[in-house]
Amino acid sequence: MQIYTVKQGDTIDRIAGAAGMDPLRLAHDNQIEPPYRLAVGQSLLVAGGDSEEAGGRLGGFRIGNVQTGPVLMNGYAYPWIDEQILSETCMYLTSISIFSYGFTEAGELVPPAGHGEEDILREARRQAVIPVLVLTPLGADGRFNNNLVAVLVRDLEIQQKLIRELWTVVQEKGYGEVDVDFEYVLAEDRELYADFVRRLRIIMNLFGIRVTVALAPKTSREQRGLLYEGIDYRALGEAANGVLLMTYEWGYTYKPIALW
Repeated sequence: MQIYTVKQGDTIDRIAGAAGMDPLRLAHDNQIEPPYRLAVGQSLLVAGGDSEEAGGRLGGFRIGNVQTGPVLMNGYAYPWIDEQILSETCMYLTSISIFSYGFTEAGELVPPAGHGEEDILREARRQAVIPVLVLTPLGADGRFNNNLVAVLVRDLEIQQKLIRELWTVVQEKGYGEVDVDFEYVLAEDRELYADFVRRLRIIMNLFGIRVTVALAPKTSREQRGLLYEGIDYRALGEAANGVLLMTYEWGYTYKPIALW
C-alpha cells in the first residue's frame, strides 16, 4: 500500500497498470467517478500489487515503510447517512460514532431522530466496527446548551438517572463506547463536569464499556475562550478512559463545527 501523487499525463489506467491492480478498484478506493479525471498533485491510495515493486515503478510513498504500530480509525455518522457511504466507510474503521444522543433537564435520554441509528448499528455489527454512543447537550435549536450541562452536573440524582438510561441503551443496542461531547461548559462547572465523567466511566467500565471525552484542541495552557475555560483537560483525561481531540475544528473556514 502506498500514496501516489498524480503527475502530468497520468491516467487511472496507467497508474493501475504500473501498480498491478484493476483500474476500477483504484477508482473505487479513491472515490473517483467516471470519466475518472485526475488533477496534477492529487494524492491516491494505491493498495494493489507488491509494495516494493509497485513503489519502484510509481515512485510513490510506501505506507508499509513507516507504520510502526496499530492505527485506530474513527468516524462520525449522522442517522441519515447514505447507506452506500456507510458500507464503504465502515470497511476502514475501528469504531463509528453515532451523532448523537441528547438528554433533558430531568436526566431522560433522547435518542437520535428517525430510524437511522439501527441501520448504522446493523452495518457496524456486520463489519465488526465498534459503535460509539455520542452524548451531547444539544438544545431544541440544535446548538450546544451549557445551561443543560449545568443542570446535569450540579444534581447527583439527575446524573444517576441519565447514567442508568445510558447503561440500558448500551446494553440493549450493543454499544462498545460512550463519548461525552459537552462544549461551552461554564467555568464554574469544570470540576463538576469531570466528576460526572468519572462517575459515568466507573459504572460503564464494570460492564466493559469505554468512556471517552471530546475536547476542543488548545494551543497553550493560557488560552482563553468559552470553549476552554470550563474544561479541565487534566481532570477529564484522568476521569475518562481516553480523549478525542477535535482538531478538525481548525479546518473550518468560518465558525467551529461545535456551533452548528
